[in-house]
Amino acid sequence: MHANPAIPAGNMVTPGARFERVVTFDEASARAFATLVGDLNPFHHDPAFAQASRFGGLIVSGTQTTAMMLAMTATYLSQYGPSLGLRSEFKFSRGVPMGETVRMGWTIVSVTPKPRLGDLVSLEGRMVMISTGELAVSGTSTAVLLHHGDPAIGGFA
Repeated sequence: MHANPAIPAGNMVTPGARFERVVTFDEASARAFATLVGDLNPFHHDPAFAQASRFGGLIVSGTQTTAMMLAMTATYLSQYGPSLGLRSEFKFSRGVPMGETVRMGWTIVSVTPKPRLGDLVSLEGRMVMISTGELAVSGTSTAVLLHHGDPAIGGFA
């Protein structure tokens, strides 16, 4: 376990620790994000096409939902020191309608010390649509939390 003493006690990188965020995907931002990353799928841009589809309207790009979930892990872990994502995997269970509010959350599953590297942190995440309670996205992620001040492992002072 690695902790920054400036972070309040009880807010640690330990198995069972959870962190969450609630976000609303407004249409203008969701369409702009999809365009920015080059996702020109009509489900994200063409209201008539999306309305006639099984989704019944525009849906948020999976690149945005997963980017926001991954950003949560980076932000949380960086409170305790420099961290780097190593791998992630996501499953899309439902399309997230533009305008939907979701609750994104991660749980730390394990923390494994690796000599000359840092702590490998494994997490499981979920994105649930508030309006229906349905699971939209689930995933796993592994990151490394580098140790501070140990030049032998590339840590930061």
